[in-house]
Amino acid sequence: MTKVDSLFDLFFNDRLKQHLESWVIIIASAGFVVHLSLILLVNTLGIVELVGFEDYLANPISAVYTPFSFILIYEVYLLIYYLPRSFAISIGKQFEIISLILIRRVFKDISKINVQSEVLFQAANLPLLYDILGILVLFTLIFFYRYFLIKRKVHQASESLSQFKSYKKLLCLLLVPVFIGLASVSFFKWSLDIYHILIDGQQKLMDFNTVFYHDFFDILIIVDVLILVASLKFTDRYSLIIRNTGFVITTVLLRVSFNYVGLENVVLMVGAVLFGVAILGVQLLYDKIDLGDSTKESYGYM
Repeated sequence: MTKVDSLFDLFFNDRLKQHLESWVIIIASAGFVVHLSLILLVNTLGIVELVGFEDYLANPISAVYTPFSFILIYEVYLLIYYLPRSFAISIGKQFEIISLILIRRVFKDISKINVQSEVLFQAANLPLLYDILGILVLFTLIFFYRYFLIKRKVHQASESLSQFKSYKKLLCLLLVPVFIGLASVSFFKWSLDIYHILIDGQQKLMDFNTVFYHDFFDILIIVDVLILVASLKFTDRYSLIIRNTGFVITTVLLRVSFNYVGLENVVLMVGAVLFGVAILGVQLLYDKIDLGDSTKESYGYM
């Protein structure tokens, strides 16, 4: 076992993963109770007045937003955890993160819905409808992605594959301080924003997505490109190279989706995941006919 493998196992092992999972459940539950208590104090009892937090305190259902935020952070850890095992699995984790971001946003949008109106498809309700439809489509696409992962051809381990896994482990180790740094900076900015709302009367709390996930997906694009470049050295399989290239494009599209809101945001998310599913599906079909040197090309019969 190399030093890289030993260091990777220190941060990414089953025992630590289980401990983190337990702590995330505890913290997420506590966050939900605190958020729900604030909603009760502000809206129901009127004991506390908090200006600038209306989107998060308007409805008891909005309290679900907080536990999902902690679950998302744990999903980011899992994305890094599974990256050395399989690039395809880590891309699947990206899809799950995107779907959870959308689910979390639903509970925030519910507080804005106008239940008094007789018109369902009005401007105030459309973002919620877009997000709900987007979740349904994303969940379906993620199902097909997982199905293709199960059905794909498993190649025997080789020395080059082991080197490739060690290379990905090194990338993951470099991601650890980056992830911790981004989370710390994002939390500081978010806390500073809360301070300005309470002290200076700033009107609105910024979306946490704009604080953390924008930068994180920028870094993921760089990591995906590095994996793509490395795959050219460790494999000559055409389908794998095309698949990895498609995964980079998928990550770019997911990152671009954060620059838009409403329907455009949902369409870009769904389009990115659909592209990733299609790439993996086509690779699955390609590998069924690709027998390496013994593959009979069409021009052989001409």
